[in-house]
Amino acid sequence: MALEMVVVVSVLVGIILGLRFKVMILVPAITLATLLAVTVGVARAYPFWSIVMAIILLGSAVQIGYFVGIVMRGVIASNCAPTTGGRH
Repeated sequence: MALEMVVVVSVLVGIILGLRFKVMILVPAITLATLLAVTVGVARAYPFWSIVMAIILLGSAVQIGYFVGIVMRGVIASNCAPTTGGRH
């Protein structure tokens, strides 16, 4: 249950980052997600492969969220684009 919640939060963070920043923001975001997954995994004495799977899931969730965010930004920009000829 906790991992699913963290993945959902990671997707939402990715969406927010995708709406606001360029792609280079993914490097610190994924690094932070990796550090948090390792810290929690070691603190709770999870097996090595569980920590690796958490890192993969969180990194992927941030990237998927970022992709959704940039698609949303493109849709918003195309709907708000000025039209020629004064028509709306």
